[in-house]
Amino acid sequence: MRTYVRMIFSSEGANPEEVVKLMRQLGFEESMGMHDFVYKWKNRASLDEVLHLVSDMHGRMKGLQVNYEVTTIS
Repeated sequence: MRTYVRMIFSSEGANPEEVVKLMRQLGFEESMGMHDFVYKWKNRASLDEVLHLVSDMHGRMKGLQVNYEVTTIS
C-alpha cells in the first residue's frame, strides 16, 4: 500500500528543498514521474491511518504556500 503526493510550488512560497526535508521527516521518499513523493506503508493501512498521515502533513505545510494532491493505492 502506498500514498503518493504531487506538489505544486509557487515562487512566492517555500523553497522546494525545505519541503523535501519536511516530507522526509514524515517518512515520505522522493519519487520521479507523476508523483513527487511516496509513503510506503509496511502493512495495509486503515482510512484513519491515512487520514492521520495526511493531516500531519497538512499541518506542517501550513503557511508554505504549496498545493498538493494525495492518492493512496492499496
